[in-house]
Amino acid sequence: RRRTAHVSRALAAALGAPTIATAGAASAAAMLVLALSPVPMVRGFGLLLVFGVVVAFLCALTAGAAALSLARPGATHGTAGAGAWGAVAAAWRGAGELLRENAITRAISRAALVGSVRRPGRVLCVGLALAALGWGLDTQTRVETDITKLVPQNLSSLEGLNAVEQTTGVGGEIDLMVSSKSLTKPATIEWMSSYESAVLKRFGYSTARGCGRARLCPAFSLPDLFAQQPAVATTGKGKAAAKAPKLTQAQVSGLLAAIPPYFSQDVITADRRVATLAFGIRLMSLAKQQQLIDQMRAGLHPPPGVSAQLVGLPVLAAKSAAEVASPLRRVETLLASLVVVALVLLAAFRGDVRRALVPLVPIALASGWSALILFAVRVPLNPMSVTLGALVIAISTEFSVLLAERHRQERLAGHDASEALRRAYRRTGAAVAASGATAIAGFGVLALSDI
Repeated sequence: RRRTAHVSRALAAALGAPTIATAGAASAAAMLVLALSPVPMVRGFGLLLVFGVVVAFLCALTAGAAALSLARPGATHGTAGAGAWGAVAAAWRGAGELLRENAITRAISRAALVGSVRRPGRVLCVGLALAALGWGLDTQTRVETDITKLVPQNLSSLEGLNAVEQTTGVGGEIDLMVSSKSLTKPATIEWMSSYESAVLKRFGYSTARGCGRARLCPAFSLPDLFAQQPAVATTGKGKAAAKAPKLTQAQVSGLLAAIPPYFSQDVITADRRVATLAFGIRLMSLAKQQQLIDQMRAGLHPPPGVSAQLVGLPVLAAKSAAEVASPLRRVETLLASLVVVALVLLAAFRGDVRRALVPLVPIALASGWSALILFAVRVPLNPMSVTLGALVIAISTEFSVLLAERHRQERLAGHDASEALRRAYRRTGAAVAASGATAIAGFGVLALSDI
């Protein structure tokens, strides 16, 4: 008899494996969409999640089945529950019964079940309206990209970075790389000098105030090699006016030949084809950094035959953050996740459109509801949690597929819609609730991190 019980439990686990495999495959597919991200960190995160789903399924199918076959019937209520653990287990069961088996809970559950079955269109319309509101507000959710707020505040390196900014007025460097065959022509150097002056003035720098609170400060650049004191000229009205003398080709060539290579190599290459304009930038969020970079690009009008582009780590970081936080890209990721899940379910259910789309409805609504809740409680996103939509779809896929398939089995057994729902939630709902609770606890542990 004991051996028969072991075999029946292992058989039940094996029979449920196709449904679990379908749910796992759809969840992994939703996570795999993260591999389309332009940011390597997010791509690696998505691949790691897919690997974790595969490993979890294999462990559940092997070690889980072995544990089920070894478990003794009634062990949770029998001698194995003796002692302190038995008392705790009994108290836990009692608390659960108090929460579930009371008049208020039964009335709410009955009303929700009956209302959903009698007026499915109205329920879905309300759910869709809330989800659509969440999708719209998700584009307005703030994404925190200030690196100083995303790391532990007690880091010595962060304290040192703040000290450097207070002392020098800058926390990083942006370079303008200028390329041309005629790089050493006076006209090109004068353009570089005028661009440098215009950009610094636009972002609050002046020689009188220094860096101060300016968002951009000067750093060592090629035009600095040719800086000269202005000559004094007389205007037609007899007033003195400052006028910078024009550079000549002989002056440029002579100065570059006289400067030691170890000194000039920081601003111009040996072949005189590439030079840099360096700017110090204050610590700021990557979103504001991207705005500053866009404004710098807008003012770039190099002369014919000269190409110029902004480079440097701040430029790469700002671009990556802008691509990750883009509302359009988040919507695209959300839609791609839903499409991939639908395709996997269609393949698993052999083209049965209704069977594939039924579990997809709560999956789609969950993504909108979660966005609405986040906006309501004003929780800011960051470059990692901005992938929330794909994760919500992946996690809710598992729950939705399991419940939908259980409901389908009950309908095939001859029960009407209400009774099939009631039996599905009574038999599978507890397992889904337990899985959801453990998922919440697992992710909740991340709140203890100092990052």
